[in-house]
Amino acid sequence: MRPSAGQRLPSAGAGGWRTGFDSWVPVLFLASGAAGLIYQVVWTQDLVLIFGDTTLAIVTSVSAFLAGLGIGSLAGAAVGARLRRALAVYGLVEITVGCLALLMPVAFGVIATVFRSAYLSLSPAEVALIRFGLAFVALAPVTMLMGMSLPVLTRHLVRADPDVGDRIARLYGLNTLGAVAGLLASGYLLIESIGLRDTTLVAVGLNLCAGGGALVLSGVSGAAQAGPRPAGPRPPLAGRHRLLLAVTFTSGLVSLALEVLWTRMMLQSTGSSIYVFIAVVAVFLMGIAGGSLIYERRRDRHPQLATLGALLATAGALTVVPMILSNVSGPHWLPAAVLLILPVTTIFGYTFPLTVRLFVGSADQASRGVGLVYAANTAGCVAGTVLAGFVLIPALGTSVAIITAGAILAIAGGALAFGFAPRGDKLRPAACLAAAAALLMVFASPAAKLTYVQNQIATTGLRTAHVEDSVASVDVTGGRNPRSRDLFINGTGITYLTIITKLLAYVAKAARPDATSMLNICFGMGATYRSSIILGLHTTAVELDPTVPSVMPWFYPDARKYLHNPLGNIILSDGRNYVRLSGKHYNLITVDFPPPIWSAGAVVLLAQEFYQEAAQRLTADGVFATYIPKTESRQEKTIFRTIRPEFRHVSVVYNPTHSGTYIMGSQAPINFTEPAIRSVFGNKAAQADLAGAPDFPVRSAAQWVSIIRHSVWLTDNQVNAYAGTGPMITDDHPLTEYFLHYGYISAPAEWSGMIRLALVVSGLFVLLILAIAADSAARRQTRAAP
Repeated sequence: MRPSAGQRLPSAGAGGWRTGFDSWVPVLFLASGAAGLIYQVVWTQDLVLIFGDTTLAIVTSVSAFLAGLGIGSLAGAAVGARLRRALAVYGLVEITVGCLALLMPVAFGVIATVFRSAYLSLSPAEVALIRFGLAFVALAPVTMLMGMSLPVLTRHLVRADPDVGDRIARLYGLNTLGAVAGLLASGYLLIESIGLRDTTLVAVGLNLCAGGGALVLSGVSGAAQAGPRPAGPRPPLAGRHRLLLAVTFTSGLVSLALEVLWTRMMLQSTGSSIYVFIAVVAVFLMGIAGGSLIYERRRDRHPQLATLGALLATAGALTVVPMILSNVSGPHWLPAAVLLILPVTTIFGYTFPLTVRLFVGSADQASRGVGLVYAANTAGCVAGTVLAGFVLIPALGTSVAIITAGAILAIAGGALAFGFAPRGDKLRPAACLAAAAALLMVFASPAAKLTYVQNQIATTGLRTAHVEDSVASVDVTGGRNPRSRDLFINGTGITYLTIITKLLAYVAKAARPDATSMLNICFGMGATYRSSIILGLHTTAVELDPTVPSVMPWFYPDARKYLHNPLGNIILSDGRNYVRLSGKHYNLITVDFPPPIWSAGAVVLLAQEFYQEAAQRLTADGVFATYIPKTESRQEKTIFRTIRPEFRHVSVVYNPTHSGTYIMGSQAPINFTEPAIRSVFGNKAAQADLAGAPDFPVRSAAQWVSIIRHSVWLTDNQVNAYAGTGPMITDDHPLTEYFLHYGYISAPAEWSGMIRLALVVSGLFVLLILAIAADSAARRQTRAAP
């Protein structure tokens, strides 16, 4: 019999789900969560290729994605309570998301065209606004629909007042668990195996399954569903509601800020692998999922603001624990440091449904309440992403920023615990005071705030400097001995004073002695840029990190002469984006991307599409030259195979120490004639420049003729024969960035740490799934017991 309008069903908390079919609804939402995270990973990569691999571009993409979710949540809150068949509406939403996802490549193509016009004609500030507007326009339709799903499902499942907290906890927890599954599947398996485009199709399939399943369940169980409750007039937001929205906004702000900060911190000395980012985000989400499901299991029927405050203050104190371990132990204890994120994010996961339960007074307002709380939390996430990347890190540094984020959480939680603690309750206020004391102790300890690489450099006694900006952490060492001068990006040594970087300019110039202009991508110490100016070339250097050019005086006493030279021009931008959008042409283009070759973002300068774009920016007989450190032979062949089709002529030249190769491409033959080599290497300025490299003896022009000619390893058809057939690096298949299975076969030492990290994170996910399965089995036995 169908209940009459407004009649309440028995509490699901006491008697299980309303119908057997409804127990499958959270599973559908789990599939939706997996699809959503896959979309975020793939679409962020798509937008990076359009807007550039800069922090501003990445934050813009993530913020636009989150903003769409928040607006969608508000829309879901507005319409949810009026829906008669909410489960059917949810099914249609999921199917629409899948269909729109299929159209996203078209949308990205349109905004790429618009952005190119803006890039060439507007100021940087205007370009930044256009970038966010375009990202939002592209993502808004689909992300708004995603954001609507939680309020809509809340309308379907929450029918009685006691259901509010545990229903939301289960939905939110399983959706987040699905997000973890989507992240691990795409990051560890799908992107490497089938590419970005086909990975998107997997997500589309998940959306269609979730939507189709919801429609089937809606049709089958329609007769058993309660009729629509009259929503009644919307009560105005009271002071308590506004306080809770402010608290959940603050929680979202701190949580996403911590995700950014923890990722930056744990990248130290790891080579900036994408797998560190995947691990941090996965454990972060696992904690949120686990915390929500713990709340659902606990079923707190008498929630208190003081409890919420004490939990947030405790989380604030725990934020520094992974920081301390990471700063002291670096990559050696990386898996343990990542796992220490879990207690903090578990509290975040627990407090979300707790906040909803405190916010929602009755079941008929549940959909609206969930939408408002979720929207406020998402708005905080947007603010936290921007605040961490552009304010906290440059102003305070990563370690102090983490302490500050923890302090914000502890202060907010402490205010709630002290202000709303029941009379006689001393435990919760005491927990807040302990959290504040712990943060003060860490802040007062200078050693705890130093990054891992700072601690390592401190043991050498070398003169050093440390700068953190919105892109990376930059450390330099200097001294009278040239061999002590090093440049570290995110704790990884990327270059030192060497003949290798100087020769990148000389070899390219020797191949085209009449060249007058050079584009140098990746500034490093400024060695290639400096040598290019010494050779009389009009040189444009493009560098992603704003700090890197400013530290050139640490390595070259005469740096200011070149930083402000009329022949030089330094542009702070993404090199790939500049090549595609600038419209300028050069006689020579040189690339020396920061090692290791598998670092996150380096693939944009290794993909076939980049070589195509670079070839279009060369003059008719221009030369493209990139330096590749010595690497595993299969990977080396993959790179040769990728670059070869874009140029009629390709030569591979060993560096003088045979520790890597210069790969050179041109539409005209590449020859190293004796007169050309003598003219480039023989003048006094060039001789003095080359003599300044501490790792190679001084050579005469005649000796350089022999060295260069004997260093030519492969040319044209020889490159084809050596590279053979096989996969190529493309934007769709970023093989050097996603290498887990490919790398496991050859097992190079530098990859073993990432494999171990992936196994630890995957193992934690399996344990979480087993715990949930065991808990569900125990519940079924309890319900079945007489």
